[in-house]
Amino acid sequence: KYWSNDTFERDVQRKGRIVEERFQKLAALLTESGMPATERGRGLMRGIDVVSGDIADKITSKAFEHGLVIETSGQDGEVVKCLCPLTISDADLLEGLDILEMCVNAVASE
Repeated sequence: KYWSNDTFERDVQRKGRIVEERFQKLAALLTESGMPATERGRGLMRGIDVVSGDIADKITSKAFEHGLVIETSGQDGEVVKCLCPLTISDADLLEGLDILEMCVNAVASE
């Protein structure tokens, strides 16, 4: 069903670009706040390397408090990672990204 034409593939790529742009924005915001960060990944599998597991834990803990389950990865848990389902709706994707942005802003302001 999903792969009968390229509609699904194009939709996943479009959503991947949305996540990439938002993660680049969040990494820039953190970097400007004195917390070096970089965006990495492909498609809907993205991460923000915040260099510190403590910072990543603060972001993910705040996100959980606001209903967003997001985890860390990396050797020291320094990457806030996003593994969105390929079938995620635009509304759910944007809501999750908005929650993440709010949490990153809160941590960057501390």
